[in-house]
Amino acid sequence: MTDPIVAVDLFCGGGGLSTALAQACEELDREVELVAVNHWGKAIETHERNHPWATHLNAKIEELHPPDVVEPGSVDILIAAPECTHFSTARGGKPVTEQARASPMHVLDWVGKLQPQTVLLENVPEFQSWGPIVDGEPTRDGTKFDAWKAQLEADRYSVRHTKLNAADYGDATSRRRFFVMARRDYRPSFPERTHSDEADDLPDYRPAADIIDWSDTGTSIWTRSRPLSNNTMQRIAEGIRQHCHDELEPYADTVAAITPADIEAMQDDIVAVDALEQAVDERDDPFLVAGPALDGGDGTAMVMGQHSNARALDADDSPVPTIATRGAIHKIQVDPFVLPRNGSRGGLHSNATYEPGDRPLHTVTAKNHDGHLVSPFLVEYNGNSDERNIEEPLPTVTTTDRHALIVPDLFPWGLDLRYRMLQPRELAAAQGFPEDYEFAGNKTETTKQIGNAVPVNLGKALVKQLLVPSDQPAISQWEGDRPAIADGGAR
Repeated sequence: MTDPIVAVDLFCGGGGLSTALAQACEELDREVELVAVNHWGKAIETHERNHPWATHLNAKIEELHPPDVVEPGSVDILIAAPECTHFSTARGGKPVTEQARASPMHVLDWVGKLQPQTVLLENVPEFQSWGPIVDGEPTRDGTKFDAWKAQLEADRYSVRHTKLNAADYGDATSRRRFFVMARRDYRPSFPERTHSDEADDLPDYRPAADIIDWSDTGTSIWTRSRPLSNNTMQRIAEGIRQHCHDELEPYADTVAAITPADIEAMQDDIVAVDALEQAVDERDDPFLVAGPALDGGDGTAMVMGQHSNARALDADDSPVPTIATRGAIHKIQVDPFVLPRNGSRGGLHSNATYEPGDRPLHTVTAKNHDGHLVSPFLVEYNGNSDERNIEEPLPTVTTTDRHALIVPDLFPWGLDLRYRMLQPRELAAAQGFPEDYEFAGNKTETTKQIGNAVPVNLGKALVKQLLVPSDQPAISQWEGDRPAIADGGAR
């Protein structure tokens, strides 16, 4: 009978690498004995719920004596995600001081005392530029990282490192992280990617749409008790320009200019549907129109604008108002429908809209607009990044709420914008956690665990690569002067 894999995970977050290890060992038909260490009680509770077969230690790793935890020389793989001591781009350039992760030097202590056969370490890409702090500022000259790596090599490990994108390995996030692999027996190698949007022989990247709960499309941005900031509105407007029909660009311009004070004023002066045509004739500024909600509730509101020829249209015996800023958008009709390219060229109602089931699309040209009127998209909340198409992987999942879903809504009264933050379960799915994975703690604590975790599918590919012997030379064959290998830091 094959001996079990003995593993130590100085884990961070919700235990993504432990989950990856368990899945890798299952696929390799190997039993695993795992010791998991973390000083945060909530993270340990999460780990215990999902990996009850493991040994759990709720302690700071620097306060433990590794040989008291596991027998030296018996460990097949040690996994760690040490704290990055300088800057992380995910934190907007602020110093990273609280990521509930083990110090890189403490990891070296565990490696030195346990002498595991293999080591896998994850960190932010900036870890490679780790340097001393001078006058309170990090130097980022890479000298501390070089010394850290040299210590691994002095302990007779062959070391390689590189940056990897989780989307390349089947996770629905474009999270990019820095990984170090070290082996005592063979020269390590990184796994080949399994997904790509460029390679014809590989499946496409998994889109963010895969992990979104489409039963919850959010609530109107116009009825919020706390209006969104103008910065967020500008990002939403850019999403409309990028992912909706060209005819909605004037609407996007209006959205981009609206401030929280404007929204509050509009909420205080909502126009009734039967007064719409008079309001369109008399008002120049955007306003809200009350109408029945899709779910049959008490009502909702849509942003509207002045248009010289605007009039209420009829759809299923109910008026569907034209939505426009001055002299702009020509028609918005009942959903679902397809708005043909050429818009209103040749007259207001020429080249009319049609239901997708009634007929094929118009001839597709290089600049095709069919079916592109109201695509959902993502924006980053309180961030600096651009909007993102839901057909692309989710951007890096962080420890705080960051990603918001925007769903333009045309039915039944006109163009509304539904908005909500992505929820922990969706973020966990983007990170590759199984659907039944249970997190301990409140929403903030859960989001923190998810953001600090290593994406599971990427982790699984790395763990399997380390657990399976390679055809590279053993380290004993590299004694003496070893030639440098130009492969991005390999030895």
